[in-house]
Amino acid sequence: SPQDFLALLRAERVTVLNQTPSAFGQLVHAVEQEDGNEQGGAGLALRQVIFGGEALEPESLRPWFERFGEQAPQLINMYGITETTVHVTYREIIQKDLDGGRSPVGVAIPDLGLYVLDGSLNLLPQGVAGELYVAGEGLARGYLNRQGLTAERFIANPFSETGERLYRTGDLVRWSAQGELEYLGRADQQVKIRGFRIELGEIEARLTAHPAVRDAVVVARAAAAHGDAQLVAYYVADAALAVDGLRAHLAAGLPEHMLPSAYVRLAQ
Repeated sequence: SPQDFLALLRAERVTVLNQTPSAFGQLVHAVEQEDGNEQGGAGLALRQVIFGGEALEPESLRPWFERFGEQAPQLINMYGITETTVHVTYREIIQKDLDGGRSPVGVAIPDLGLYVLDGSLNLLPQGVAGELYVAGEGLARGYLNRQGLTAERFIANPFSETGERLYRTGDLVRWSAQGELEYLGRADQQVKIRGFRIELGEIEARLTAHPAVRDAVVVARAAAAHGDAQLVAYYVADAALAVDGLRAHLAAGLPEHMLPSAYVRLAQ
């Protein structure tokens, strides 16, 4: 529970914490709940909190900044993906970022290069949205036993004469006036919930494979206060279906984190 985790941070005098933004939101709520008693969020030894695993919405940090300010601890947003051995960029989050509306992910860590490109692999100027490509020492060799997918996502770098490769991230970004990246979302149907990559199309395909389901759409609904985003399945069926049966059908072919939390039958 967030309350037990907060107690653990105090007991172990943790100085550096790495969490997904949604998990940190639950921790912030646990601190807020202590208002009025002797703790009130005191007793933490944190020097830095590092975010990763999913997009950060700076506005969600407002209660934390109001209580602790922006330096004790520092809050660092890091963008990264498994194929680049995780971290790609970093950016310290400060109070004025709360009103920006976009997720600032900053600049590259030293051994990686960043390119914002259009569909023809042309470099895009400041302020123009494009897909992020990553180069440098951190790139993985590829996907094990999946040569086709490796060739699709790891491509030759057209800006290099040394045989360097680019990884196509599928993430939309743009350069800010300060020379930093702003994360804008995905170029495909992929979403991230609790740090897990989820392809919504895979869930939809599994749903429509059910003999009674004629059509289906799966969406990620925004998180409620201090909670995670939720997957919701909307489906069209000729007759009413038991939710337990639909869920069992999905569970037979999908991992737990890809199972929708709610199922809604629609006429069309």
